[in-house]
Amino acid sequence: MSDYRPVDAATRVEIEQLIAEMLYRLDHNRADTTWELYTEDGVSVGPMGDMDREAMKAWGAKRARQTDVVGRHFIGGVRLVWDGEEVEGTVQYLTFRDANEPQTLPASVGEFRERYRRVDGRWLFARREIVPVFGGRAAAAHAARVAGREGSAQ
Repeated sequence: MSDYRPVDAATRVEIEQLIAEMLYRLDHNRADTTWELYTEDGVSVGPMGDMDREAMKAWGAKRARQTDVVGRHFIGGVRLVWDGEEVEGTVQYLTFRDANEPQTLPASVGEFRERYRRVDGRWLFARREIVPVFGGRAAAAHAARVAGREGSAQ
């Protein structure tokens, strides 16, 4: 375990607040602002595709207009460790979506594999990889719905 260098309590709180802010914006029709939580060279990788900040901005604007889709994210098992000047994180998640049948079962269960960087005194996402472990087909179907390609993810 020589590579295990946990972060201090203050850093943990700040990064957990960043994660919570991201999920709040996703769950409350503010996806059009999520790109602001990334570094200039930040990327998001996962079922929605590989996106830089500009692609995230376009995706978020489209997703924010889809007010008929309701989702909620729940997280736990947050592991944060130093990697040089940056922090690496693994966050376990459950996503519930009203488009899932039945709605009371998670649409996706997996982990966020993240890298955080402090910029001008503020922690931001440098990289966010969304890795569905269960419900990958539902995550792909949701990505297709948001992109306007309803039938292509099945």
